[in-house]
Amino acid sequence: MVAAPPRMSKETLDALCQGPMPVDDGWAWLYRLFDWLAPNGSALRRFSCGYYSPSVLETAGSGRLYRWLGVPQFGRIIPTGGVAIRRATGARMAPYTLAGTSLGAARDFYYRTCVFETLHIPFLLALLALSVQRASVGRVDYAIQEALMNLAVNFYPIMHHRNTRRRIVRLLNRGPSRSESQMERA
Repeated sequence: MVAAPPRMSKETLDALCQGPMPVDDGWAWLYRLFDWLAPNGSALRRFSCGYYSPSVLETAGSGRLYRWLGVPQFGRIIPTGGVAIRRATGARMAPYTLAGTSLGAARDFYYRTCVFETLHIPFLLALLALSVQRASVGRVDYAIQEALMNLAVNFYPIMHHRNTRRRIVRLLNRGPSRSESQMERA
């Protein structure tokens, strides 16, 4: 019998659902809106925290699903922060990278990936609806074209953000390092 892969611990999930959310990363207005729409303890807050939390399927085999889908390779060339793009342009692309080695920086980046994924979802759904509509009227060529565009512009970026969160959760589940906990006690 194979043991279930590690999932986000209840303590980590509770801490992420409670906040505090970042305030200085340019997305504070969106975090405040989320706090207003889904206050702590509400059903909507629990649902959204559950949605963004990596599932057992996502964490199985240290992200085997994402490797099988080619998400890490896509992540290298993604225009808004891929390693190959950053090396070619010399750009830092700070909003799309982990800002530091602390648990606070990892939590902030976790929230940022949630925001970036959320921004892709309406476009994914709109292009999906357009593809279905085109196919229903017999324009299969356009439906395929829009489905492929949706795959590249929305689906893979969403998968990239989910994979990034899976990796961040692995760090957050470890808890503070010895040096961090010693600094907090001092």
